[in-house]
Amino acid sequence: MGQRHLTRSVLLAASLLASRAEAVPFAERSAAARVAYTTVAAVANVVPVVSTIYAPRCLPGYVVCKLLFAGASLVAATEQLVTSGGADRTQTRAILHRGFGGDWVLTGAHVAGDGTPEPWPEPRSTASETGSGWQPPPP
Repeated sequence: MGQRHLTRSVLLAASLLASRAEAVPFAERSAAARVAYTTVAAVANVVPVVSTIYAPRCLPGYVVCKLLFAGASLVAATEQLVTSGGADRTQTRAILHRGFGGDWVLTGAHVAGDGTPEPWPEPRSTASETGSGWQPPPP
């Protein structure tokens, strides 16, 4: 009973704070507002479902979600490195960047709407994507 009431209260507070996000930057808000946003961010980091308000793909809580993705990228990068015989380290680095890069925790600024959390950052561009790498011959 107590846990369910607490969960409902946290979800209500999070939704109210999310809907009241104004155009005022996080750093210029009152101390009470910054504390409230930071508290909601701390809850969203560890409580399942609450994090989906700010990072829709992170159902089990933001930090757990990030840890799971980092672990999966480590396994995928290892497999890719072994499969390529160590020849394709660019791809291995890109896989690791997706898992270990980005935001590891939600902050008050994310909750206030000043930034979008990035649990899975886009891979960095490589030389072949920018046009300076190898190009296939014309047909």
